[in-house]
Amino acid sequence: MKWNNAAALPHAAKRNSKRSDSGLKRLYGALAASVIFLFTLALTISAAKTIENYETDKQRNQIYDFLSSAEDRMVSEVAKIHSAIYLAASSIQQHHQQPDLKQRFQSLSYLVLQNNPSVLSLDLAPEGQIWAVYPQISSNAIGHDTSDTLSSREARRLRKAVMGGPYALYAGGTGLVLSQPIFVSDTTNTLPATPVDGERFWGYINAIMRFGDSKMLSGLDILANDTINYSLYCGNVIAKHVYNNSGDPVENGLKRSFTVDGLNCELRAESRTQLQTPISALFIFLCGLVTATLMSFWAWQQSTAKRQLELLVAQKTKALQDSELQFRELSERSLTGIFIIVHGRFTYTNPTMCDTLGYSADELFAIKDLSELIHHQDYLRIQEWLNDPATVEARDNQRDPQHLHQRVRCFNKAGVTKHLEFYCVTTEYRGETAIFGSMLDVTSQVAAERKITYQAYYDQLTGMPNRASFQQRIKQSIAATSGHKQLALMFIDLDKFKTINDSLGHDYGDQLLRLAASRLKTSLRSDDFIARIGGDEFSILIEDYQDKQQVEQIAQRAINAFKEHFTLKGKNFYIGLSIGICLYPNDGENAETLLKNADISMYLAKSSGGSSYKFFDESESHLFYSKLDLENELRNALDQGGLHLEFQPQNSLVSGDIIGTEALVRWYHPVKGRIPPVEFIPVAEESSLILELDRYVLDRGCKQLAQWQQKGINIKLAINISSAQLEKGDLLGLVSACLDTYQIQPEWLELEITENSLIKSPTEVAVILSGLQEMGVSIAIDDFGTGYSSFAMLKDLPINKIKLDKTFIDAIETDAKDRKIINTIGELARSLQLQLIAEGVETNSQVMRLLECGCYQGQGFLFARPMSASDYEEMLAHSHIID
Repeated sequence: MKWNNAAALPHAAKRNSKRSDSGLKRLYGALAASVIFLFTLALTISAAKTIENYETDKQRNQIYDFLSSAEDRMVSEVAKIHSAIYLAASSIQQHHQQPDLKQRFQSLSYLVLQNNPSVLSLDLAPEGQIWAVYPQISSNAIGHDTSDTLSSREARRLRKAVMGGPYALYAGGTGLVLSQPIFVSDTTNTLPATPVDGERFWGYINAIMRFGDSKMLSGLDILANDTINYSLYCGNVIAKHVYNNSGDPVENGLKRSFTVDGLNCELRAESRTQLQTPISALFIFLCGLVTATLMSFWAWQQSTAKRQLELLVAQKTKALQDSELQFRELSERSLTGIFIIVHGRFTYTNPTMCDTLGYSADELFAIKDLSELIHHQDYLRIQEWLNDPATVEARDNQRDPQHLHQRVRCFNKAGVTKHLEFYCVTTEYRGETAIFGSMLDVTSQVAAERKITYQAYYDQLTGMPNRASFQQRIKQSIAATSGHKQLALMFIDLDKFKTINDSLGHDYGDQLLRLAASRLKTSLRSDDFIARIGGDEFSILIEDYQDKQQVEQIAQRAINAFKEHFTLKGKNFYIGLSIGICLYPNDGENAETLLKNADISMYLAKSSGGSSYKFFDESESHLFYSKLDLENELRNALDQGGLHLEFQPQNSLVSGDIIGTEALVRWYHPVKGRIPPVEFIPVAEESSLILELDRYVLDRGCKQLAQWQQKGINIKLAINISSAQLEKGDLLGLVSACLDTYQIQPEWLELEITENSLIKSPTEVAVILSGLQEMGVSIAIDDFGTGYSSFAMLKDLPINKIKLDKTFIDAIETDAKDRKIINTIGELARSLQLQLIAEGVETNSQVMRLLECGCYQGQGFLFARPMSASDYEEMLAHSHIID
């Protein structure tokens, strides 16, 4: 028994040892199952998270795009208002001692409000005390002291416009105020912000923008497009909440801070819709969860297989095969690429990975060096992690060196670059260190991000840099020069483009802009920076030039390039260039001033006839303001009855008897005296005032004709009509209203239109002339022979009279060619049964030549100068009138 007990001890110990080994194996099996489960679940979560992050980034990019566009819109709108009140302040500064200062301020305010709907009102504050408000929304503002605000004090200190707010407005509500200081001198005439010795502060001109009325904020609402909630915070010191487009103010959204004319602004925005987890991410998560469960179960089974290895080997082998098959099936259905890398080579890739790269699985397995697939710069960035993650952890003290999340450029089989987002982990796999990873193709997202950036700084029509890009380039160039190098800036406007665009449509206009941009760029040097500022305006920055003469050569080369016609849809068109040039630092020390001064020079070049260039000249800039003053004074003259009509007879060249009269508009200024039509009519034609001038002359002319008919004086009255009235006005309605109002007989009314009016839109003009003929009104073609209309056009239009231009009459005595032309026109008029009359007849010799050429009617100083209605009636009393 002792021997048996002694023998039983080793057997008992062996059994206990087996139970202990079995427990350890079960523990190791449970640990292995847990590791596999957690790893597979982590890989699945990473894939699902990648998709969810893509949707989140997409939503964030949409909000960032809105914030950028909203900032650009606000900055652009305020810059436009800034420029407008700067010009208004310049005019106030030049005329601050004039008695009609308040009327001038109201006229300037009217122009500013017409072109800047974001402005609620303007006020003028000498010495800071509000003296005038336009429009008069609230009388409480008069006398209010505006000089005590931080923005007003800062504007006076900096000598430039500064935005302040938010303030409680006298007209109600809350808004912002843009204060432009005005400085005057008794000896010099300078721009408002130009420091001069002996200059004194005069006051402010303030532009008020109310948040409830601002078109600027309605533009931001359109950008938000019912998908984004945003709030605006403004303040000179602390930004305060002033506006939100819906609901409560945005507190925790994305933010964008910027400064507009000294005012600190902050936009906060968030999406209105809660981001939902994509279905594909949920699907991957469920598939991964199933896979993790299966693989952990398989690992647990393996831990117990040792005790019955011989009996269960076939079952375990099948279970392993089934488990791997299920993993592959789930992986192959995945919408993201899944791969395993061991020793720097692929050992597994799913179909999505293969489709994205264009390789088969075997071809990927055969790649020995991953640098063949990955862009060199990106490979250098991740190479160290791929080779030794533990070293990276020790050096960079990373929390989780086993994870890598990178966006990498890879090359597919065709050599095309693909942008892929990888999420990888390192782990032990079959006794070796392996990299398990998921991959998402974000090439389209990268392209969209680049497109957004491109649209922010490049013009979509021409592909050129836009205004924002150009201003940024100017600032960079100025900073680079450090005051030791000159820069030249050209501001270009296309001559006659608006006429082509309005008459033929925007398709023609867009195509012409593209061709013009290409030709303009070709005419420049390769280093010159060109941008499309907007509309038909371009700007050029010249950084490397020797002297002013070289800048002139560049401008002239551009003008010469446009002397050749453009061909659009089989038709030839000619346009020219008007170029304004200013030099840094002489003509301005920042981008805004340089652009403004170049714009003024361009306007002066265009006013001189176009197809030319002009350098900025401080003295000539005053001509620009003088022209603006003349336009405002003409507007006041129309409103306050400062114009009147004079009348010049039309006579028979055979008998000298009066056959009609022409009404001529005249302007007698209370200070400047008589202003010739050659000065104020071109100003009216360049603005909308020409339409008001036409209405004034037609109304007063018909009124005078009615008075003459009531006195028994029956004489035909000719009235000039501008081409703008034919294009944009309601001439038929205007004439019909005058005939009805004054009850005059239409056969005594004659309208004179210029020959060039027939060329711009002959079909539309023919309809209008036919309507006038049906009313009984006569039509005469004025300045005939100076334009480009064909004789064949005359037979198709309802015309009664041709009026020879004065240039032919001046040379009729000395130029045989002019006599032949007049003779030809006379034969044409007789063949078409049209009357022929010459204007500008001044000598009896001219009369004889006209009779020889078949012209029997005339008008000019030889017979009488233009005179008032009363003097004309007195002349008629001693003259013979032929009906």
